[in-house]
Amino acid sequence: MTPTTPEPWTDETLAVVARRAAGRDVAVVASTSAPLGHRVENLTTARLDRVHLVLADGTDLTVVAKTLHPASASPTFATIPPEHHQQVLTDLHWLDEPHVYRCGLDSALPPPLRMPTVHLVDAVDEDLVTIWMEEVTDAEPWTVERYRHTAAALGALAGRWTGPSATDAFDLHRRPMDRLFFGKITHFDLPIQAEDAFWADPPVQEAVDDRHRTDLARLADAVPTLLAQEAALPSGVCHGDATPHNFHDPGDGTVVALDWSYGHVGAVGSDLGQLLVGRFEAGEADVADLPAVADAILEGFMDGLRGEGSAATLDQVRTAWALHLAVRSVFSLLVLEHRPDLDDETRADLLRRRAVLARFGIDLALEVASA
Repeated sequence: MTPTTPEPWTDETLAVVARRAAGRDVAVVASTSAPLGHRVENLTTARLDRVHLVLADGTDLTVVAKTLHPASASPTFATIPPEHHQQVLTDLHWLDEPHVYRCGLDSALPPPLRMPTVHLVDAVDEDLVTIWMEEVTDAEPWTVERYRHTAAALGALAGRWTGPSATDAFDLHRRPMDRLFFGKITHFDLPIQAEDAFWADPPVQEAVDDRHRTDLARLADAVPTLLAQEAALPSGVCHGDATPHNFHDPGDGTVVALDWSYGHVGAVGSDLGQLLVGRFEAGEADVADLPAVADAILEGFMDGLRGEGSAATLDQVRTAWALHLAVRSVFSLLVLEHRPDLDDETRADLLRRRAVLARFGIDLALEVASA
């Protein structure tokens, strides 16, 4: 990620962070920083840095500094039609993540789930906040068993903290999915895919099966009914952006959940959509493993729910999973207009992988909708 703001911290800030991270009063004698090396598309993230501190006693410390600003400060905001600006500012409120870290949820998570240790939430000015937190090493590969283990932790989270109790305890609220569907999906993704030229593009033609376009349209027609059903589903605390990239396994038995920008109360099972798609969507996992991973995360999530005494049923979880997978991913998987960095070969390969993932999501959602 290329930072869009200069370093927003002072020597005084670094001294506070060092003292809290080290657990003792010690001076900082040197510091360096570099952007974390992964793609960040969140409009509220101004910069994301790894900061290395050298202390007077010779100790080295590495921490992560995540700097947030309002979505309106992002260069991408200018590409959003003005009539959608207020909705984006509401749905992507830049202070949601600091709220989650401060609300007490961190000490109420079910094992093995935990948050990174937050050393400081620094209000730089009225439009800039930096969250200083521990850097958590991701030491384990993403095996099917790791997917199951992570899903079980998310199931335990949703089962332990139901919607009403989470709202009372942590002031967490719902994030309506209809805004996304009737906003970006309806006004951007679906119009692009309504054009014959989109499906005539050779890499798209090669990637999809002959039913993809028709079934995608059927799914678009079915989503309003699924959205209406969502209101009756059991709710609980959701991470909200449960892509595998946001879960680190440091090798000590814990599951460390990062990036709580979208932490909210939502339909139980909705986190499974992002957990499934993350590495496949990015082209980092073999699509041949998709069925095994899908089975594992559903089984693991149900185990986590049952361990917390939740009465949510398998059918209810599958409905939430199918809806959120469809709205948050399926309709946009083949739309790569935002990736001009891809060369032809990489784009074609990514489309092939994403088409397999989209087919899984289409079939799951149409099956649920017809039940």
